[in-house]
Amino acid sequence: MKRKILHLELKTTGEHKYYGSLVALWKDNEAIPYHTIKRLDLSDGWENEAFKIRLGILLTPSEVEAGKNNG
Repeated sequence: MKRKILHLELKTTGEHKYYGSLVALWKDNEAIPYHTIKRLDLSDGWENEAFKIRLGILLTPSEVEAGKNNG
């Protein structure tokens, strides 16, 4: 089962943070309104002047190995 991971870049500090859910991202960064976050289409990422959010997949060693065998 593939797990989604959210990558948040804080442009003001250059800090990078990683989250397993939108709720976790929001609770750690309440400057981003939750009602705004939950409506975003993150498939191509999203950014404004302060934040950049990307959506990715968390890979385990077995998934990496399976990918090598299928490629």
